Amino acid sequence: MKYYDAHIHFFYQCSFNELKHKFSLLEKIGLAGINILVISEFPTEINTYLKMIPGAYHPNVTRETLENQKDPFAVMNLPRHLKMVPFLDARFIENNIEEKIKMYRQRGFKGLKLLYVPEEDTTLHIGGMEKTFGRTGKQSEKITSLIIENASSQGMPILMHADLRKYGNFVAEMIGSYPKTNFNIPHFGFSRRAISFLLDKYPNCYTDMSSLVSFMEKDPVSYKSFIKRYQDRILFGSDAVIS
Repeated sequence: MKYYDAHIHFFYQCSFNELKHKFSLLEKIGLAGINILVISEFPTEINTYLKMIPGAYHPNVTRETLENQKDPFAVMNLPRHLKMVPFLDARFIENNIEEKIKMYRQRGFKGLKLLYVPEEDTTLHIGGMEKTFGRTGKQSEKITSLIIENASSQGMPILMHADLRKYGNFVAEMIGSYPKTNFNIPHFGFSRRAISFLLDKYPNCYTDMSSLVSFMEKDPVSYKSFIKRYQDRILFGSDAVIS
């Protein structure tokens, strides 16, 4: 059986040779491929950038890592057996959406990543769209809907970080509106009850187990039961940083 990691962030500060070594280590532990999440477009002010990054990842964010990761294709051309699938992280895209999604798709991006956090998330320490961009909730819905529409038209699967306890109705509307597009709502959508509803209703909805190990360790029996129930719809995801 081939194993894939559906959720790896493409931050790195090391050399290409060190990256090749890391790829070989991933291959040795049994991974056949990884989805790499790439932020190709971002603000010039790093403090603005950090408002839309979970606090746990702030130590990984420097000007060097931002510049390194925005164009993954040179790294993807390194000799390796590991399959790498680039996902465009569109959290900072606000305008010229149709043209940009088409351009990035033509460049070789296969999927799309969204961080849908309209309001501040004090648990993950994310400033949110309102604080970062000065948007209302409705404005964030409109922009996100347009990004999803264009990604779907380009045949791109979508990884959409969203807390289903707060934004489940909007996420359900998006998944239902694009039945030919596969959606991965990671981290079990922060609610097994809410993600169960989406998995049962929409055959194009998936989830992943990234950043859930601590919760699984506290309640292994119920998590095992949940994973067995939806074993064909749950992806392996680490939420790791490539470096």
